Amino acid sequence: MHPTIRLVFAAGLTALVSAPVFAADPPRVVILGFDGADPKLVEQYMAEGKLPNLSRLKAEGDYQRLATTNPPQTPVSWSTFSTGINPGRTEIFDFLKRSDGSYIPEFAMASESKKPFLAGDWTGWMVGGGLFLTFLLLGGGMAALAPAVRGKIVLVTALLAVAGGLGGGWLAATQLPRHVPFATNHRKGVTLWRWASDHGVTTRVLHVPNTFPAEEIPRGHMLSGLGVPDLRGRIGSPAFYSSDESLKELLGGNQFSIEFLLLKGLTGRLETQIVGPYNKPFFDFQVDEAMAALPVGDDRQKAREDMQKQLSDRGIPQRLDLPLELEVADSSMTVRVSGQEQTLKVGQWSDWFILKFPVNWVVDHLNEIRGIARFKLISLRPQIQLYLSPINFHPQFEPIPFSYPEGYAGSLQGSLGLFKTLGWPIDTWTPATGLVDDAFFLEDMEFTVRKEEEMMDRFLREGQDRLYVQVFDFTDRIGHLWWRLLDPGHPMYNPVEAARFGSEMEKAYIRMDTIVGRARSMLPPSTTFIVCSDHGFASFRRGMNYNTWLVKNGWMVLKEGPSGTRTLEDLFDRGETGEFFKFVDWTRTRAYAMGLGSLYVNLAGREPRGSVAPGAEYEAVRQGIIDGLQGFVDPETGEHPVLRVYRREEMYNGFNPALLPDLRAANSLNYRVGWQTALGEVPPNIVENNMKIWSGDHCSVDPSLVPGVLFSSQKLSRASPGIQDIFPSVIQLLGLPPVEGIDGRSFF
Repeated sequence: MHPTIRLVFAAGLTALVSAPVFAADPPRVVILGFDGADPKLVEQYMAEGKLPNLSRLKAEGDYQRLATTNPPQTPVSWSTFSTGINPGRTEIFDFLKRSDGSYIPEFAMASESKKPFLAGDWTGWMVGGGLFLTFLLLGGGMAALAPAVRGKIVLVTALLAVAGGLGGGWLAATQLPRHVPFATNHRKGVTLWRWASDHGVTTRVLHVPNTFPAEEIPRGHMLSGLGVPDLRGRIGSPAFYSSDESLKELLGGNQFSIEFLLLKGLTGRLETQIVGPYNKPFFDFQVDEAMAALPVGDDRQKAREDMQKQLSDRGIPQRLDLPLELEVADSSMTVRVSGQEQTLKVGQWSDWFILKFPVNWVVDHLNEIRGIARFKLISLRPQIQLYLSPINFHPQFEPIPFSYPEGYAGSLQGSLGLFKTLGWPIDTWTPATGLVDDAFFLEDMEFTVRKEEEMMDRFLREGQDRLYVQVFDFTDRIGHLWWRLLDPGHPMYNPVEAARFGSEMEKAYIRMDTIVGRARSMLPPSTTFIVCSDHGFASFRRGMNYNTWLVKNGWMVLKEGPSGTRTLEDLFDRGETGEFFKFVDWTRTRAYAMGLGSLYVNLAGREPRGSVAPGAEYEAVRQGIIDGLQGFVDPETGEHPVLRVYRREEMYNGFNPALLPDLRAANSLNYRVGWQTALGEVPPNIVENNMKIWSGDHCSVDPSLVPGVLFSSQKLSRASPGIQDIFPSVIQLLGLPPVEGIDGRSFF
């Protein structure tokens, strides 16, 4: 055979044999979530030709409304998205739940605890003993090398060992914490990304709600979403500085934990402070340990106060505040803090300030507490108004991990710069008080989303992840604040403001569409592209106060009149015995409400002071409440605020009966749980107008009224998909074995 022919033949044979190896890339799935994206608005804007990328995705693939969870709340729905199981089984069934063995609410997503630092109570001994042995070993080695002066070396090193051991042990015992804060995520179930990663799929998860602390993904990366607190341990606690004391009145009904700091002057140098994190390892934990063996009562409270005074007298602060200096000129303000300085004009935002909160020289050297925050100068005349954002954890400071692998957030800073780490990154609290205008919210939203887009662009362009999941939350946040400008029937509707700012909702959805288009342009045609939301939206015109209804209908009995206004701060800074339900006569109370539609029977054997017997009496109480609430008519509107009351066994296949509420009241359109009912309070009226700019909601609305959206680049094989179905659908696309026992089923 001619050599050339032989070469061609060999090359062709090689190509034929090796062709199957390169026949197809492994399957890849990209999911973009848009929290709260409403199908009514999406469909309207698509019909008007304003969402071309979503329209093309629908035409080339598919689109359907996506059934949400019951209740349709962000942490509840995304937990089901993550695991494919219902809220009864994830045990994330509300923003709030009862604290074990009490009537006190706490956040359902995660709970704060503490864990030993190094060896805990034995850290001083460990460090001291380690230094002692180290000096002895070094001395022994030196003595072996210099036998002529062995005696002197042994003597010197023995003295150094004793001094180093005692000194190092003392420093460790007094300057290092014995325990440090920790957090536990309460979501149950195997997550989509963990299952995929465990089966060899490279995975990246960005800002999915209820992923804090960050989950270990052996073949992946994660930045946690909703659930990451600010540096003070709050959902988000901005600060507002002003020389106008009257502005503090705007916070009288504030449920959002905004710090107001009064400035004593209008010009020149003004000294104030930044409210910092609590000094838990060196103060609160010390107090708790001292109280652990004492019984509840007046003596215990006095002992607590005495211990707090002892610590304060020793110079140990309960809170790590920072001195803040403001220099006010005619048309500008210079802000000085943590050795940094920036000068702002009225209306200007600062760049990031890196805030350093000193503890002691040992801690500060080993792992300095660092946060980042921005100021905005709102006005100088006639009064000073200065805003400080919630203090985010610095990306390189993760005392409780909000990224995986360890240090991942910090590694991103080099290429992306500083970015928000807070799980609720856009400030909706300050606009809701009226301290700032709508433009403030739009500016903060723009700043936040721009950085999230940068992340998406980088990772999709790199194309290293076979499973990529990223959630944007701006569609939800603007929905909460903007619905009043879309609904002329809302008590806070303002036609002037609607004409000025009403189009911003449309712009937000156009931005969503632009993000979708840019993402798809970076993906190979073979990639399955899914766009979804966890729920939709409805107008929140009127608030339904369930505890008030229970009182007026004899299900709850009070010892005295209704208690005062509660704030989110009460969830964190309540007294030792708690103050919630302080006027309730539990011996005659048969039911109470807490959270966003959750109703609990005061069941004997489960509640601390239960009055309702299990069995027939329990069922009679539930049926009576169902009939009463579903039949209740709002006297002002003639409407039924409650569309339906669900028994928990109607909603969930599998649940912990000791944990989940007995009933869930689902509101009709234009109604939501009242603000104070969510915190367990008893306002005067059963139904009241919602006079806050937080005017759109979904949390307690019946799920049939607020579905989400589902777009797919592939055709769906059946109608009526639910958010629990995304998990098994993606598993199928990736060619992975199914997870046994989940509630969802593939729609491909």
